[in-house]
Amino acid sequence: MKFGLPNKTLMLAAGLLLWLVLEGRARPAHAVPLFAREYEVTCAKCHTVIPHLNEFGAAFMANGNRIPGVQPGPVVPFSSKINLIDSSQNQGSGPNGAGLPKAIVDEVELFSAGAIGRRASYFVEQYAIDGGTPGLTRDAWLSERLNPWDARIPLYAQVGSFTLSLPVDPETFRDSNQHYTLYDQKVGANSFNLFDPKIGARIGVGDSLRGLSAQVFAGPGHDRRSGLASRGTDVMFYGQDAIGPLAISVYRYQGVRPTPLGLPDRFQRSGYGLVYNQWGRFSSETVLQTGWDSNCGPADTSGCASSGGFTQMRFQFNARLYALARYEGTGDPANGFARDGVLLLGYGPTRNSRLTIEDVIQHVPQATHTMNAQLTMAF
Repeated sequence: MKFGLPNKTLMLAAGLLLWLVLEGRARPAHAVPLFAREYEVTCAKCHTVIPHLNEFGAAFMANGNRIPGVQPGPVVPFSSKINLIDSSQNQGSGPNGAGLPKAIVDEVELFSAGAIGRRASYFVEQYAIDGGTPGLTRDAWLSERLNPWDARIPLYAQVGSFTLSLPVDPETFRDSNQHYTLYDQKVGANSFNLFDPKIGARIGVGDSLRGLSAQVFAGPGHDRRSGLASRGTDVMFYGQDAIGPLAISVYRYQGVRPTPLGLPDRFQRSGYGLVYNQWGRFSSETVLQTGWDSNCGPADTSGCASSGGFTQMRFQFNARLYALARYEGTGDPANGFARDGVLLLGYGPTRNSRLTIEDVIQHVPQATHTMNAQLTMAF
């Protein structure tokens, strides 16, 4: 068992020094992200401690990263985010993290966004570095509001590569370095997972912040980095009802994937989410999911069930300091039952930076502790 803060903190110290220099010398032109520059506001307009959104930020994102009726100002349409990590475990993808040291430049993210005409917008999110290795494009999409901004029921369309609609965002707004195990889960020979973005088209109706809303996605049946050819068309439905402080959601994803033996795996994932008081001082988020695969691989071609879920709570002590706790687990015939927990303390020294310290407790198959310290900066 490994426990205790790592002693390799030089990278975090260097990153903090870099941030202090940039914050002190370049604040007017470079130390606020793209959207804040476009609309001449501070990061606090959309965020509490970055990247966590407040209610205005969530509405801004739901409107295709636009403020309805307000034309953004002329700026260079590029921003970046850097994440440094120092851990008690090596950060590589090999056994026990082989391949990378404990302290790494975890992410260098570049993104561009802008308005197109009166109701359209684009967004590109490129990971130059992801997990300490060369990254891939995550989001690259065009979005169009199909009816006027003042219409009672919003209607919009989106095409390109984008993160799937889920009760809790799997990547961009996650506080912890630890992925949600549920979203990473793969069953048998099926390479599908909910974490990776998908290419396709999405139609949405309704306001995701209040009342009923729904989205339908369709795209090629393919998983990047799988090395497998596309098979059929994937379809996903996502529905939500936001009632006061509660947001209740349901989703279903289904598709077909090839397997090594040539038999297709027809699969589905059905999930339910409950989010309470998302914009308040105390909030909680819970997601539960079940799944079915018609072909789980050489050991089981008769079909198998899978399940998983997580629940997490977040408490904001003040404008800069917050804490988070999460418990999660997954189960399927190929991987058995796994569970883990996260305890995290976060602090925002400035409007465009965040420091976190977390303990990740895993039970696969015995308990281990991993301590992570992160510094995140957005420019």
